[in-house]
Amino acid sequence: MPFPPLRWKLLLALVCLLVPGLAPGAGARPKRKKPPLVTLPGGSALRRDAAKAFERMSAAARAEGVRLWVSSGYRTRRQQRFLYERYKQGLGPRAARPGQSNHQRGTAVDVSVGHEDTPTYRWLAANACRHGFRRTVPSEPWHWEYRPRTTPPPAQGSDCLGQPVTPKEPPRTASSGQS
Repeated sequence: MPFPPLRWKLLLALVCLLVPGLAPGAGARPKRKKPPLVTLPGGSALRRDAAKAFERMSAAARAEGVRLWVSSGYRTRRQQRFLYERYKQGLGPRAARPGQSNHQRGTAVDVSVGHEDTPTYRWLAANACRHGFRRTVPSEPWHWEYRPRTTPPPAQGSDCLGQPVTPKEPPRTASSGQS
């Protein structure tokens, strides 16, 4: 007498429970947890510690009249794969292979800087290291990564480029220096 289909399913389920390696999905890679993210103004997200550092850096830039606009932050593997495939087809800018981009870790940020001769880029180059950020891709002036452990702070009295920092003079009032 043949086993009815329902009994086969029950037998298979019992075997899968008793032999862990036979369960559906066994041996598959465990899913990586998404890093705890914080959404920045504008909608992009970064890992919590990177986002806090970026917000401090953005406030420091704003105090000097420079606005830091984020064009890209955290990316899922799917988003990174899409960008990489477009790049390979010649339809988009350079993009890292999925799994190779720090955007997927929530520690890389693309900042709208224009070119290397803009005030925004010059400010970042001179000040980003104070906040744990550094430019890691030589051909991409917009790409900055949060690496606080390996980003050295500037020397005393210098900026991140090694240029001397001149103290800012307090604003003069009409009565100062005149009698």
